[in-house]
Amino acid sequence: MGFEAGAGEDSRGTWSGLSRGCDRLLFCGRKPLPPMDTDAASPPAAKEQQRSLVRYFTVALILALAVHLLLLFFLAIVVEMAGPSPQAAILAFTQAEAPGQAPQVSKTLPADEMMPPPPSQILDASIHGSLSLPMPQRTVSPVMKLGEAKPIFHGGGGMGVPQSMRSRSSLESRLKLLRERGGLPGAESAVQRALEWLARTQNEDGSWGKTYKVAMTGFAVLCFLGHGDTPDSAEYGRQVTQGVDFLMAVSAKNEGLMATVPSSNAACYEHGIATYALGEVYAMARFGQKNLGPVVEAFDRGVRIILQGQTEAGGWLYNYKPGANGDMSVTGWQYQALKAARQTRLNFPTLEKQIQKTERFLLNMRGPRGGFGYQDPADSASLTGVGVLGLQMFNPQDHRLAIIEGLQFILDSYGRKRWAGADVYAWYYNTQAAFNFGGAAWERWNAVFQKELLQNQQLDGRWRHVSAGAKAKFDSDLFCTVLCTLMLEVYYRYQPPATR
Repeated sequence: MGFEAGAGEDSRGTWSGLSRGCDRLLFCGRKPLPPMDTDAASPPAAKEQQRSLVRYFTVALILALAVHLLLLFFLAIVVEMAGPSPQAAILAFTQAEAPGQAPQVSKTLPADEMMPPPPSQILDASIHGSLSLPMPQRTVSPVMKLGEAKPIFHGGGGMGVPQSMRSRSSLESRLKLLRERGGLPGAESAVQRALEWLARTQNEDGSWGKTYKVAMTGFAVLCFLGHGDTPDSAEYGRQVTQGVDFLMAVSAKNEGLMATVPSSNAACYEHGIATYALGEVYAMARFGQKNLGPVVEAFDRGVRIILQGQTEAGGWLYNYKPGANGDMSVTGWQYQALKAARQTRLNFPTLEKQIQKTERFLLNMRGPRGGFGYQDPADSASLTGVGVLGLQMFNPQDHRLAIIEGLQFILDSYGRKRWAGADVYAWYYNTQAAFNFGGAAWERWNAVFQKELLQNQQLDGRWRHVSAGAKAKFDSDLFCTVLCTLMLEVYYRYQPPATR
C-alpha cells in the first residue's frame, strides 16, 4: 500500500533515501550526515552512524521545544497587556430557553468605569422564566454577565416548609445536597463542631450569651433547627427544648415581647430573631410528639407585636416606634419572622397586606447602583443583602430586576474580600441571597465565603471576627459562630423551587 516499499526496491535503499531526506528537512544550515552505506560499513561504523542520528534528533527536538516555549511566553505577555475588552457583557433573556434553542438577548448595556472583578470571579448568573425584564441604564460591571451559565438550580428561593426542612433530617440527605449545591466535604463537619460548641456553652437557664440572651438563644435554636435537630431529636433535642422554654418564659414575663432589656434599642432585633426561631420550631416540630400549644401562643403574640409595630412606610424602627420611614437593619429580622408566620399558615388576617408594605419599603430603599440603604435610598454594601433577601422571600418574580441588580452590587462590593475584610453580618444575608438566586451568582459567592469560613474556624468549633464584636459586645464569638453556622447550613436548609 502507500507505506510499503515498491517492487524491485529493497529496504536498504529506502532507508538510505529516508536518512538523506531527514538530514535535509531537520538540519538545514548544518553539515549533513554522510549517507549510510550498510554494505560497506562495518558493524562498529554503522552503530556510530546511528548514535550520530540520535544526537542530531535530540538537539533538534530541544531547539524546537525552546522556540515554542518562547512563542507562548510572548503571546501571554501580549494578551495580558491587552486587558479585558471594553464591550459590556450584561445580557437579559426575554423568554425561557427551549431545549436546543439559543436564548434571545433583549439588551446589551455599555461598559462603565468600574473596576472589573478578576476573571475567576465573573458573574455569569442564569435568568430563567418567561418574564420579560427590561434592563435599565444603571452602573454595571463591564464583565458582569447575566445569562448563559448553567445554574445549580433555577433560583428564586428555598422557602417552602415543612417539606423543605425535611432535607435536613438525615446525614445522608445533607451530604447529598452539599455535593449537589457546591458544598465542600468539610462543611458538614464544621457545622457539627459548631453545634457541639453551642451545646457546651448553653447557660443553665436554657439561654445562650451574656449581653443579648434572647437574640443569641434564638440564633442558637435556629442553628440546631437548620441542621434538622428539633425538640424530638436524640442528639440535641434537650438543648433545643431548653432554648425554646427560655424564649417562652421571656414572652410570658414581658407580655409577648421577647427581649433581654425590653426598653433598649436592641429589643426589636431580639424580638424579631426570637419570633423567627419559634416560627421555625412550630413548622418543624408540629408533626412530632411535643406539646406545641405554648410555642404557638408565644409565636402568635410575637408576630402580632411585629405587625402592630410596622411604620407607615412599611419598615420598622427601634422599639417599634411609629414613624414615616424605617430602618433596614431592624426590618431584616422582622420580615424573616413574617416569612415564618406565612409558612406556619396560622391565622394573621393582615399578614399579606403588611408583607406588601414591606416589599414597597425595600424597593424604596434602593440606591442608584442597585444597592439598598439604611433609612434612605442609598448603596450600602453591608445592607444590600438585607434588601435582596427580603424581595426574594415574598415575591421574587415581580422583583427580579431589583434582585439581579442588588446581587451585582453585592458581588462588586464583596467579591474580592476575604476573611480579614469580611462583614460577617452582611455575609449572612449575602449567602442566602446568592443561594436563592442560584446559577453562577451562587457559584461566585460560594467560592468566596465557604473556604474562608472553613479555614478560619477555631479548633473548639467557634468562629471569631472583629466585625461581630462591634454589634454583639460580650457575645461577639457567639454571634459570629451562629451566623457562620447558618451560612454553612444553607446548602440543605432551603429547598430548590423545582421541588417546592
